[in-house]
Amino acid sequence: MNNPNIDFSQLRILVVENHELMRHLLGEMLRGFGVREIKYAHDVPRAIEHIYSEHFDAVILDFFLGELDGADFARHIRHDEDCRNREVPILLITGMPDHHKVLKVVDAGINSMLAKPIAAKDLYHRIYAMIATPKPFIITNDYVGPMRSRKKPLISKRPRPAAFSVRKRRYTRSERPNPALEDGILA
Repeated sequence: MNNPNIDFSQLRILVVENHELMRHLLGEMLRGFGVREIKYAHDVPRAIEHIYSEHFDAVILDFFLGELDGADFARHIRHDEDCRNREVPILLITGMPDHHKVLKVVDAGINSMLAKPIAAKDLYHRIYAMIATPKPFIITNDYVGPMRSRKKPLISKRPRPAAFSVRKRRYTRSERPNPALEDGILA
């Protein structure tokens, strides 16, 4: 498999984060990777101004952005045929990646997700993967975004053997049966 070289100094990245300290931290990490052009937005309306007026190679987006969240922003640009950044890779970051958020993010057409706290290495690898190996962009009646594919299905089609459905009882140390006592050896 070919690993293309990505020149991070040529990337234009939009960081959409409502906490000033986190915006600064993400900017420092990106500059450490060599990124020279970083735009910042602290809420969805400001992010929409940027996304419609300039070209970006990637967007780093927080989930919690006030009245509208990161998934709402992504869904808006993905479904707007006039948005020049409709197919831009989007990395969503969140401090609480619960099941509800993950489903909302997947449905919104976001490419990838990272949980806070973010390690610089993880951020670098996610950005690199989104740009070096982009997934095909698909448009259907229900979904607009990168193709979702899995090598293995989430739910197995085969029935599980009975042995897997029986739960073994866990004993505490004092409850644990002692075969020697049951056989009358230590009685």
